[in-house]
Amino acid sequence: MSKLWLTLVAAMLSCAVLGQTIVDNPFPVSEKDSVPLFLNFGVIDHNGMAILTWRSSMLKPGDYFIVEKSKDGVHFDILGAIGGRPLNSDSSFSLTDNAVGNGMLYYRLRISGKNGSPSYSKTVSTSVNLAGDFRFYPNPVDKLLIIRSVHALKIQVMDANGVIWFNQDVDAGIQIINVSTLQKGSYILQAKDKETNTVISEQLIKG
Repeated sequence: MSKLWLTLVAAMLSCAVLGQTIVDNPFPVSEKDSVPLFLNFGVIDHNGMAILTWRSSMLKPGDYFIVEKSKDGVHFDILGAIGGRPLNSDSSFSLTDNAVGNGMLYYRLRISGKNGSPSYSKTVSTSVNLAGDFRFYPNPVDKLLIIRSVHALKIQVMDANGVIWFNQDVDAGIQIINVSTLQKGSYILQAKDKETNTVISEQLIKG
């Protein structure tokens, strides 16, 4: 009787062990089947600049982000590129658009990699309203740039690397500044309102 009971117990334990499934990862993702994720992608307007932030995971080696910008939500241009992280890491990313201009702007992320199949994030938008009455023209400019503002300004012109090529204080009203020393290319014109401390950034093209 005792031998029969021990035999039955051993058989039950053996069935229980065989029926168990050990799961290290309840949601396994292989490198082949993994897809990039765009988490918490958003944009905020800060002192005339658009700051984009997002998180991403399950990236493949060689993947990178392309940040795209649009004024109508349909036609997008490339704003910048940021390298990704190794597979299955969860990392935070950010990019600042210094030349936002005025009005509604749209942004989206595109991820590209070695497989050549891009994926897109949702589209986010922000409405930028430049403080005060500030305008400059012509743009593109050759030699003389006309600046119109209701407040005194500190004007800086910098390139994409943040190198300042031009720095000048201007009074309120209509002022003319000479930018003929700038080389041809694309710059960021940054105007700081001396009364409100608001910083406005727009793209300036030197022709």
